[in-house]
This record gives sequence, structure tokens and C-alpha cells, in this order.
Amino acid sequence: MRSLCLKIAVLVLSMIFLASGIPCFGEDYLVIKKKSGPTQRVPLNFSPDEIESFHVESAPGAPGQPGKAAPPAKQEEEEPAADQPPGGPMILKREPGAAPPPAAGLPARPPVREEALPLREPSRPPTAVRPPVEPKKAETPRAEARKPVSGPVAALTPGGKGTFTINVYKLPDNVKTLPDYSAFRPQGTVSADKIDLDPAKGEKQPSGLPENTEGLGMRCMGLFLVAGEGIFKWRVQSKDGMRLHIDDKTLIENDGIHDASSKTGYLHLSEGVHSIILDSFNSKGSPVLKLFVQTPLGQEQVFSIGQGLAGWKEPAKPYDVLWGQVFFVPKGKYAAAPPDFGQLSPIGRLIASELNVTGEGGIPGLPGRKDYVGVRYQGFFNVDGAGIFAFRLVADNFAKLVVGKDTIVEATKGLRGEPQGKLGWAFLQKGSYPVTVDYFHPEGEQALELYVTLPEGEEELFSPAKTLAGYPSDSGKTSLIPAFVYFVEPGTKKLPNFNKLTPSGMFFTKAIDYPVDRGSRSFPGVPQREDWLGLRFYVKFSLSEEEAGQYKFRVVARDAARLVIGKKLIVDAEGYGKVTDASGVVDLKAGSHEMFLDYFHATGPDGVQLYLTAPGGEERVFAFQ
Repeated sequence: MRSLCLKIAVLVLSMIFLASGIPCFGEDYLVIKKKSGPTQRVPLNFSPDEIESFHVESAPGAPGQPGKAAPPAKQEEEEPAADQPPGGPMILKREPGAAPPPAAGLPARPPVREEALPLREPSRPPTAVRPPVEPKKAETPRAEARKPVSGPVAALTPGGKGTFTINVYKLPDNVKTLPDYSAFRPQGTVSADKIDLDPAKGEKQPSGLPENTEGLGMRCMGLFLVAGEGIFKWRVQSKDGMRLHIDDKTLIENDGIHDASSKTGYLHLSEGVHSIILDSFNSKGSPVLKLFVQTPLGQEQVFSIGQGLAGWKEPAKPYDVLWGQVFFVPKGKYAAAPPDFGQLSPIGRLIASELNVTGEGGIPGLPGRKDYVGVRYQGFFNVDGAGIFAFRLVADNFAKLVVGKDTIVEATKGLRGEPQGKLGWAFLQKGSYPVTVDYFHPEGEQALELYVTLPEGEEELFSPAKTLAGYPSDSGKTSLIPAFVYFVEPGTKKLPNFNKLTPSGMFFTKAIDYPVDRGSRSFPGVPQREDWLGLRFYVKFSLSEEEAGQYKFRVVARDAARLVIGKKLIVDAEGYGKVTDASGVVDLKAGSHEMFLDYFHATGPDGVQLYLTAPGGEERVFAFQ
């Protein structure tokens, strides 16, 4: 009885002091732990050392027998403070700068509760590692409080790799769109390795869901590991609304009430740990929720978070491959010109050791996407020696090859009508060269191939890892004849003035001996070029007194040739479309001389030969010795 009266007296006095504004004696409090409701802290207006004892007295009509004291309330055990012996009243001292306690009779602030990660805005993914704070609200009486969630409330924290943690919610009957799950308390938590839910077909992952799946909401959260990197294709099949977040990106969204349908999204993932959150709800009937993934070089399959994902590994020699930036091009008409990649943002990158895309396999490194795709491949290659290199670009549509700063091949209107592709030439000297290949494919079967022919070699697939060999650095020795190469405009009818043209390259030869019937239309050092070609053979020689005299020169050529020694025209063999055999003589004195043999070929068979008859000698093929 005395204990009850003491409690009531202390409580009444404290309320009077608070209402009157009279300051308390100190910053000490009497802590009263109730059977239900919040714990109360009553400020003291005297030192705790003055307390001898305390009791509670009941006023007439108080709960219990009339006129008798109520039995002492059973106290819940509370861990004593470190500096307070067990069993006595708990006195708390407020730390300097701490906020004042709530007034007696007011509910205390509810404790912070770790919840599942919220979607703060529909268009933005939740933060992956920060649990939210429960919204402030009045304390619910313990008798009406919700049952505690069985199992932990999931949060994306390191160490959670290898499993989905799935918060399960019971949603209102009228839900029609994905709710903000941060405003809901999950009814339970389950875990799974895969999201493969279609009970009507016997697919029940995750397991442990409520039997009644109408109004079912789920938030599937986890961390997964990517070995390597690359572009990954994600697909979610769902009945009713779903939203997929990976890291900080909303990748796929298919909200609302609808039948089972699929939506896809593409994302470039780097090596390391990534977060994933899949929200969904099911309104009526049996749910459908399935999460698929396709790796850069694999087939589509149900995503296993425990197995993680594998992309392509960065090569040990990054300059031995071509790096491709991938663009998803808006649908439209591109008959006149390809899209401008400079106005688009790449969705990811891939690598290729060579360009050999044919058939229905698609572009290696880009899973599941074929139409309205653009790729810009870039890299470097090395050249040893020098010479003219022929590049052949095959593409089903728009393509362009750039070596250094020069456009070698450009197909602005596509190459559908040219199954063998398009040729381009580049004169390259020893060194390293950047290379770029732009490719755009709107629809149909994909095709992209790049070949190279060395000055004296066979055609092969271009690979940046392989050094291209030209003429060695000692090719300019006096034992060989240099030949400058000119690419002549189609339709030319006569031998051009090479003095007004810029050579496209050069090669070296032992002799000027290319008969029309030699069985080939190619000149060594001019790979893959057979028509509209000009050559200038240049020789600088010296004669001794014994070698001086009258020399005879004979030229056999198709279509035209002209021999000039010094500034004198010796042979003029003009015969467009036919073989011409013409001769001329010249007196050559002892000393140094310069000789030019210009040759022009249009189309059809080609050939040029130069014969020499020295004084008192026999005719022979001209070879510089």
C-alpha cells in the first residue's frame, strides 16, 4: 500500500513541476517499467541519495478490492546500468547535450527498426546497403501489435552473396500497381537460389510462400558475383507488375495487372559484386515470376544467384584484340546514311580477336540482340617494312574502315549488292597504326568480315595480334627497281600525267617483265588491284666510257606505255584496249642518267615488258644490275 502511494505521489509531483515550469533539482530520473506501453522516466527534484524507500498507495476506487491496495505489479526484468547494483531503483543520468526526455504520460519515440530496402521513388532503385528508418508513429499497444516476422528482415550487406532473400507481403485487395514496399511490414522472409515461380507448371522457386497467393507481394534481394565483364541480357517473365533493379539502374519494368509476359533489358557488368532487387506483385490467380539471364557468350537460362555470372576476361595483351562499343540504334529509315554513333551512348563493350560475323549466330559478345545494332570496333596493329596493303570489307549493311586518319573503305549505302565486299588500299610503313571499323545492322542476317592482303602474300582475316609484313627495309638497294603506284579514275582513256597525281604507294621489282599471258592480272606489291592502274618505274643508272653508245629499247604493253630517258621521249606505245609493241633508240653517253617508264591499264588483260639491246649485244629483258 505504501509502495503504491509513493509511486502516485512521485508521479503527481513530477507532473506539477512540469506544468508549473519549475526547474527540476537535477538531471536524474526515476525509471518506471510498465507491463504494457512505453517505459516512463520521471524527473526528480531532489538528489537520489535522499531516497530511503518508496511504495505505491491506491486511492479509493482504484483497481483491486475497494479500499484495499492493489497487489504489486509484476515487473519485467531490465538489465541494470553498469554503475547501479541490481534490485534497486534505476536512476539514469542524462548526458550533457542530450535531448530532454518526453513528458510523463507521453509515448516514447518508437525504436528504429531495420526493414527491407525501400523503393524511395518508382524510377530509382533502392540503396543497396542502408536499412531505412521506420516512419514515426505512436506506439501500438502490445496486445494489438503485429506478430514478429519469423526469420531476419533482409538487407543487402556484404556476405549475402549466393542467395536471394525474399520479403513476402500481403497486399490490399485493390492493388493495381507495384506498391512502395518500404511502407509495408513483411509477413515473412524466405530464401532461394533462383526465381522460377509458376506453380501451374510445377515450378515453385522460391518455396515456402503462403498457400493463398492472391495479393502476394515479393521483394527479392541479393548480391551476386561476376567473373570477367561483358554485356548481359536479362529477361523477366511475370504475371502482373514487376520491376528489376541491378546496382543503381532500373533495368526492366512491366507494371500493372496483365497476363504472363516477358520484357528484356541489357546491361554491361564489370567484374566484382553486384546487387539485384526484383519487386513483384500478384493480384488474382496463380503467380508467374521467372528471372532469366544470358551471358555474353552463353545461352539464356534461369538466373542462379549462387553460381554468379561469367563474362569475358580481359586479354593478357589488350592491343591484340579489337574493342567494340555497342549501340542500340532507334528504329527508323537509314537508306541514305547510317546513324551517327557520336550522337548515341554505348550500352556496353565487347572484344574480338578478328571480325568474322556470318550467319545467324549474331555478334560475339552481344547476346540475343541482332536488329538495329551498331558497333564501333577500335584497336591497333603493327607493320614491319612497307608497302601497299589491300583491305576487303564484307558487310550486310553500312560499314566503314579507317586506318590512321584515312578512310580506306566506306559503304554509306550498304554492301547488300556486293557479296564479295569492297576493297580499299593503304600504303603503310613500319610502325603502329590505329584502326576503326564502324558497322550498323538494321535487320536480317548479320555479316561483317575484314580481310587483308599483304604486298606479297595471300588474303587472310585481319587480326590486330598479327604484324603485317611489307617489303623489308633493305628493299631500296640498287639491285631492285622501284615502282610508284597510281590508282587511276575509272573511265580514263589515255595514259595520265603522273606528275600531277599523288602515288598511292610503291613496290620493288627485279625486272620489268609482266607479259600479258603470264597467267595473272596482279602486279607484285599491288594486291587485289587489277583495273584502272598506273605504274611508274624509275631507274637512275650510270655508264662508263666502255658502256656508252647507242641503245635500243622495246616496250610491249596493254593499254599504254611511255619511255622517257632524261627529258627525251624514247618510246610511245599508245594502244588503248590492245597490245602495242613499239621500239626506239638513243645515244647514251658516259655518266649518270634517269629513266622513267610510265604504264597505264584500264580493264581486261594487262601487261608491260621492257627490253634492252646494248651496243654490240643481244636483246634481253631490262633488269637493273
